[in-house]
Amino acid sequence: MLDKTRWYIRRAVFRTYRYLKHPRRLKSSPAMRWFARHFLDKRVWRPCQATFAGGWAVGFFVCAQIMPGQLPLGIILAAIFRVNIPTVIVVAWLSNPVTFAPIGLAEKAFGDWLLGIFGDPLNDTFQKIANPDVEKGVRFAQSMFLGGIIGGILSTPIGYALGWLSWTGVAKLLRIPLTKRLHFKRQSHPQDAPPPSQDSPFI
Repeated sequence: MLDKTRWYIRRAVFRTYRYLKHPRRLKSSPAMRWFARHFLDKRVWRPCQATFAGGWAVGFFVCAQIMPGQLPLGIILAAIFRVNIPTVIVVAWLSNPVTFAPIGLAEKAFGDWLLGIFGDPLNDTFQKIANPDVEKGVRFAQSMFLGGIIGGILSTPIGYALGWLSWTGVAKLLRIPLTKRLHFKRQSHPQDAPPPSQDSPFI
């Protein structure tokens, strides 16, 4: 039963993949070409050490951004930088409803420290806000987002290093060969061999 279900899933995924990458559809739609180039790339679905570590780096940056649309941002960045999308999604969940408050307060403190050193270019604008509570809220948001962006950028090398070092254990857990390297260059195939497009990137 499990094997049969897996076969149906593989067939459905392959048909969807072939439908989205049909040459006529890609030729007629620039949006589909962009989607196929980024989201149907094998590198963003099949992990190797480099794409796994890159997923940790992007995930660290995304989880520092306390804002709506956090996961869509991570998926788009993962596709653009060709890193593993599932890894980004998992790592991005380090910031969740339980950890939002401590992460946000830490980023606010870091943002205040940065503004104290380099100055606040929007200080005069904020002083024109009549309501003191609104001004306080805007300043809080400014410090938190500044701290989140700079802190996220600074944390990406740490995330990459952690992902690179932890790849051995993850590969053994997922039964992925440690020496596996993805080959993306199109190679010549015999006439009786199936075309390379039949290899779905999702499974």
